[in-house]
Amino acid sequence: MSERPVLVVGAGLAGLSAAIELAQAGIAVVVVDQAQAPGGAVHRQPLTGVRSVASAMQARRWAAVMAGVQAQGAAITIRCGTRFGGVDHTGAVLLTGAMAALIRPRALVLAVGASERVQPRPGWTLPGVQTAGAIQTRIKTLAEAPSGRVLLAGSGPLLLAVGAELCRIGRPPEAIIETARPLRPLAALGLPLPYLTEAAGYLARLFLARVPLLWGAHLTRIETGNTGLLAHVETRRGAQTFTADLIGLHDGIRPNDTGLTDSKALPVLRLGDCREALGARAALADGQAGGAALAAKLLGRAAPPPSSELNRQRAAQARLAQIYTHDGATRLADMPDDTVICRCENRTLADLRALGTAPTDRELRLDGRFAMGACQGRFCAEWVGRITAPTQLRQRIGAARWPASPINIADLLAALDTLEGETK
Repeated sequence: MSERPVLVVGAGLAGLSAAIELAQAGIAVVVVDQAQAPGGAVHRQPLTGVRSVASAMQARRWAAVMAGVQAQGAAITIRCGTRFGGVDHTGAVLLTGAMAALIRPRALVLAVGASERVQPRPGWTLPGVQTAGAIQTRIKTLAEAPSGRVLLAGSGPLLLAVGAELCRIGRPPEAIIETARPLRPLAALGLPLPYLTEAAGYLARLFLARVPLLWGAHLTRIETGNTGLLAHVETRRGAQTFTADLIGLHDGIRPNDTGLTDSKALPVLRLGDCREALGARAALADGQAGGAALAAKLLGRAAPPPSSELNRQRAAQARLAQIYTHDGATRLADMPDDTVICRCENRTLADLRALGTAPTDRELRLDGRFAMGACQGRFCAEWVGRITAPTQLRQRIGAARWPASPINIADLLAALDTLEGETK
């Protein structure tokens, strides 16, 4: 085994499958993850003493991955409760948390998954409004639903998945408000059978629980009412209002690459949804192919052939994106001036319009304070771009920079004390 390990950031499907390939090639691997247990978002593990609510398919897939990890023995070290702080120009990587350290790995694999997209709407920052992904995390870790009435709204397959999971634990949502119109048989014909089977299972559970499914509907605003949150919805048949205690919003996913930088001092490889948001099946294939390719590069061997499975999943996700196409983003410019766009700095649509018709990144950040908060633009950058430059696709405001999250001074001092192979 090599004295200097490869560092893998993210203990989900992509990160662990890459670690297995590297270890099988005789390369030591250290895997870190900010969660308290491996699994990533898809296979997030329940808390100690809590039963798992994973489906049979998910349980089998995760068991196979963990068996592969365990088969490599000491070649793979997993450290949870540890955050990736960044990599500098010398190849030094900062880790904080349980494994606070400043290390110089042989290579760096970034497999930090996707981030959830939530389109701003009037009232989306009210108490009781969160992401659908947060509701799913609660279900997976606690095996229970949030208290009260739950409404799901936005667009994407995750809404069906979360709704079905709520039904499975005995707490069906009040309704699912889907902006797109995905139930078009001809459009779905190009999807692989596993996609269709999974969707059919979700829909069957929702129909049996009599959950209202509104297609081509827009959640236009959220208000606080006397008996809960009021969700105002525009449908093809007119306006409707739903009352809920909790509203879960979701408008798709995007690569979680905010703040991830490259380094000329060591190989840096992005795998899974943080490189290209293609879902769990592609993350597994990408991790296997990427790990094998990196091992070949480090050992001076011929590169393996590209993954055909990854191309199949890319085609499937392209078809899925086509099925879920909608015009919801065109409503951004018509929102009231007091609608919050940037949650971190509480900047509104009026603040954005005050910057002019085509503000530069510098003006957006320094004058407008957009993308200057803790999330570094993860939530607002795309929507700011769609408002200020509708014909361009903006995923970031300003250059990539690290750290992408706050760092405790104590963690930084502890990391400096553990710089491997260096004298202070």
